[in-house]
Amino acid sequence: MTILYTSKYKRILFSICVLSLIINACKKQDDWLNVKSIKSDVTPKTMADFQAILDNATQFNTYGSIIGLMGTDNLYVPDVNLDAEPQLERNTYLWAKDIYQGATAYDWYYLYQSVEYANVVLDGLSKLKNLDGNQVQADNIKGQALFFRSFAFYQLSQLYCKPYNKATATVDAGIPVRLTLDVNVKVSRGNVQQCYDQMIGDLKLAISLLATSPLYKTRPAKPVANGLLAKVYLSMGDYLNAFNYADAALKLNGDLLDFNTLSQTSTAPFPTFAQGNGEIGFYAYCYGTSMTVNASYALGKIDPNFYNTYDDSDLRRGLFFTTDGKGFYRPKAGFAARANNFCGIANDEIYLIRSESAARTANTVSALADLNLLLQKRITTAAFKPFTDTDPEALLSKILSERQKRITSYR
Repeated sequence: MTILYTSKYKRILFSICVLSLIINACKKQDDWLNVKSIKSDVTPKTMADFQAILDNATQFNTYGSIIGLMGTDNLYVPDVNLDAEPQLERNTYLWAKDIYQGATAYDWYYLYQSVEYANVVLDGLSKLKNLDGNQVQADNIKGQALFFRSFAFYQLSQLYCKPYNKATATVDAGIPVRLTLDVNVKVSRGNVQQCYDQMIGDLKLAISLLATSPLYKTRPAKPVANGLLAKVYLSMGDYLNAFNYADAALKLNGDLLDFNTLSQTSTAPFPTFAQGNGEIGFYAYCYGTSMTVNASYALGKIDPNFYNTYDDSDLRRGLFFTTDGKGFYRPKAGFAARANNFCGIANDEIYLIRSESAARTANTVSALADLNLLLQKRITTAAFKPFTDTDPEALLSKILSERQKRITSYR
């Protein structure tokens, strides 16, 4: 009996010890899991934290959309190169019915990641109780977040929505306009009108909050928020508002780079925004693809028919393009001053928006003035002659031609 009792006692004691070890281990595991292993795991709580999120240039300034360019007529891929293109790029170029075929939609992924980061800031600011007397800084940060979210929504709407049509905008499928961090809240696609209404409302608020000049051009300020709103209104065919907001942007910053001062032989002729390119209002570039990068190994070429639309006296011909030695032309490093395509906001585009909007609202004098101001910086000084045709169709055709040259060359 004594032996059995002792054995039973030992088993009970052993079980208690094991249970104690398990409980202590669980407590230590909880303590370990609650430790922030790296600073980035800490929840942002201060204005400095929120500004740091928006200063993540990798996220907000280097992942602009690019597949829109791959689907244009002005990009040419020789048949011998097409099979070497990745699936997504080849399908986009060919306008395949299913572009992705299960692959990652990077334009969607990167842009909605920007939306999420902007929402983190907006949500955090709304809960911030102590502003340390610096309402101006808080307003500026909120304006930046609204701009970045709108910039992402704008790019997404140009890719994944039908073009804006006032008659059908309330029934045409839009994009998910996510305004919350709560992953349990399901956000449907909504309609096109809701998307544009959100961008307009956010950008108008951003304009009222942002600084007049940015500390860095990777941050938005009032001029570029006005410029982006002008782009939104132009997409809607609201030419009066497009003119007004382009006008507001250019009155704050109307700098243009004189292409007569650049080297035609340089492989990277454009200065960076930090080296004196005042024409850039907001700096951003697209993620790279083998079809679109401005480099010698790129498989995409400039369509010869498009290249020939540039006159010999047009400085853009030698600044934007170079021969590949095989009878085709490829892009040089453009306003991004690197291999990737620029997709920020620059004043040449805003001048063309104001010019087009003026032409479409019978303001011929203003349309011609903006067009010629831009062309004077793009054509050789010796050959420049102002465009003077006041015929509405001819004038609009010329402006749209310049917009086409601008879009393809930069993006």
